[in-house]
Amino acid sequence: MRELEGKVALVTGGGRGIGAGIAEGLAQAGATVALMGRSSAPLEEVAARMAAGGGKATVHTGSVSDPDEVERVLDAIWAEHGSLQIVVNNAGIVDEAEFLDISLEGWNKTVGTDLTGAFLVTQRAARRMRDGSGGSVINIASIDANGYDGPQGSYVAAKAGLVGLTKNAAVELAKYNIRVNSVSPGWTRTQMVEEFVSEEALRHMMTDFQRVPMKRLVEIPELANAVVFLASDKASAITGVDLPVDCGTLATLYVYETIRPLF
Repeated sequence: MRELEGKVALVTGGGRGIGAGIAEGLAQAGATVALMGRSSAPLEEVAARMAAGGGKATVHTGSVSDPDEVERVLDAIWAEHGSLQIVVNNAGIVDEAEFLDISLEGWNKTVGTDLTGAFLVTQRAARRMRDGSGGSVINIASIDANGYDGPQGSYVAAKAGLVGLTKNAAVELAKYNIRVNSVSPGWTRTQMVEEFVSEEALRHMMTDFQRVPMKRLVEIPELANAVVFLASDKASAITGVDLPVDCGTLATLYVYETIRPLF
């Protein structure tokens, strides 16, 4: 089904991993996709792959944390396509550091990309979209917005802020027929995860992930499917929602499973 036929979508951080997968999913659903990222090479690679599959994509380099670059990219999208109906704020970085060791530079860089960047793109895009027929903004948050998941306090804070921003923007932009939702991925099978963990750990996480009710990692196409749904008219009454795509991770506190052997 090509439920996004004729629509134009912007995906930030679209040059790799989850962003690239989301961009490809949007293209498969019929959208023309504008890819935004800091470096052109990975964006060009994704665009070429999309074109080979019959999709349409344009490449735009820029930093989401720089308001001037955000404006430049949005101007270019409007000049080339004349409209924008879908915005996916996926650009994000992680600063791994113990809380007492987090530097102000690391904090500002992470929050600047993961939270301020999403704010800038959403605000600037919405100023243009309100004069059209509205649209859909999807922020890629994380289940980490709900609690500790390793020494990455700036990332957790930024993603928690992004969920809050989603709800606030959803209420204020509803009058312009702009829906704003977030998707919170759980542990996902990405190249970064595959390179970070051992082969044994990866096999465990893919087939017997005890912490996760479905016992496996999320696959990138599953996240793309959630974004396509929220971007489509099938979700026309859904706004201000954070949708976990996490194989059930947030559904359990994982206390009973831990102490059950002691009963």
